[in-house]
Amino acid sequence: MLDWRILDWKKKLNKKSNTELLDLFRESNRINIDPQIYAGNLLFERGYNPTELLRIKDDLKDAIEAAFEKMHGKSHSEIVRENVIRQITYCTMSAVLLTFSYSKQTIFKFDDLIDSNFTAYAILICLSFFPLLFIKRSNQKAIQKYQKSLQEKQELISKIDRELKF
Repeated sequence: MLDWRILDWKKKLNKKSNTELLDLFRESNRINIDPQIYAGNLLFERGYNPTELLRIKDDLKDAIEAAFEKMHGKSHSEIVRENVIRQITYCTMSAVLLTFSYSKQTIFKFDDLIDSNFTAYAILICLSFFPLLFIKRSNQKAIQKYQKSLQEKQELISKIDRELKF
């Protein structure tokens, strides 16, 4: 079944001037690049300067690369390091919140460290850091997410190369 919305935006782009199409093609912060590709092909068919179109195409691919590096970093070790830091921060925050909430229920005194409250605090802190036992699995998930995003980036760049006529 044909989706009429697709034809609508294509018809609207066909009616636009070269400068409007060029502005759309130059945009670098789009999620859906189909209108950009269509605008670039329209400009090429209308006889717009091919060297300028190639430069904009390269700029578009560079913008995708830069956005990916900004979002994810450059290597697996950076991904793992950031994930470990994030997990330790979360565990520390939960330990602080648990101990403060427990201390609000009881009046904390220095002498309580020897009493049963110390045991309760130690148990709460240990429970807070329990997720660190599964840090390897968390790192694997972070790397899988990175690889999926890397694949999406490669597909986006190959789509630009494949569908643009120049």
